[in-house]
Amino acid sequence: MKLDLRAARIKLLMAFVLLCLPVYASPISEDSAVSVLYAGSLAAVMENGVGPAFTKAKHIGYQGEAQGSLGAAQMIRDHVRTPDVFISADPTVNVKVLMGAQNGNLVKWFSTVAYSQLVLAYNPRSKHAAKFQEAQAGKTKWYEVLQIPGVRFGRGDPSIDPKGYRTLFLFRLASRYYHHPEIAGLIGDAMNPAQVFPEIVLMARVESGQFDAGIFYKHEVTAHKLPYVSLPGEINQGDARFAKLYAEESYTTPSGQTINGAPILFTVTIPETARHRETALSFVRFLLSSDALLKEFGFSTAEHRIGGDASLVPVELHDLVAGGYSP
Repeated sequence: MKLDLRAARIKLLMAFVLLCLPVYASPISEDSAVSVLYAGSLAAVMENGVGPAFTKAKHIGYQGEAQGSLGAAQMIRDHVRTPDVFISADPTVNVKVLMGAQNGNLVKWFSTVAYSQLVLAYNPRSKHAAKFQEAQAGKTKWYEVLQIPGVRFGRGDPSIDPKGYRTLFLFRLASRYYHHPEIAGLIGDAMNPAQVFPEIVLMARVESGQFDAGIFYKHEVTAHKLPYVSLPGEINQGDARFAKLYAEESYTTPSGQTINGAPILFTVTIPETARHRETALSFVRFLLSSDALLKEFGFSTAEHRIGGDASLVPVELHDLVAGGYSP
């Protein structure tokens, strides 16, 4: 009896001590982590910048995946991926692949995030690096460097990657801007296998020296610390003042979708198939509040405007968005 009474007192004391202990936040759960499917060019920005900063600020787990925007949207449409958040490198991807009854109304709204621009990045150890440096200094033309025998040049896949078809636009625009029709011919066929590679593979090839140079977004080369040649606003597709000029170019994908040129504008949305809606909202709020962080990575700020049905934008985001988006 005495032993039983003593044991009961010990249990009661332990329960009292546990009740008095301070409550700490539970460890970050992978089950409740926000899953973000994003444009491949954002890999370094998301994994080294936005993702870790979000987890640190909100104590919410983050899981990211990089894919070409067009390919990623097709994965969502085909239910191969069900991310909580989708970040695209082109507003058109949302409209043509994910919005509307024909696409299952998987996305009903999106917000613009930030502008970027195309640049010609090069490997600083390339034997042609000095020539690229001259191009950046204005002592020679960047397209003349690409014409040097032996220069190895790469670009994105236009069938799955907005940067890929924007590169096609870049060379066509440059032909007119510099009054040299032969510039467009430097890329050959749209799907030229000697030049076309997935986004992440292309960056790795330039960094490793397999390619001397490639066309990238400014935020990519800023994140990877690669030197680059800046291009005129009339052709880099990063200046909204030249939107009408960019719109003169178009590309029809192998699946039959026609994409028109426009300023490079990244967007974010929460697909209807999102599994963690509250954490998705928290992430989108964080992203739309991170202009300063994005600027560090080479983006230009943009007003956060709404595409699609503005009435369906979650109330939690209303203070961060203003007005409608139109191409």
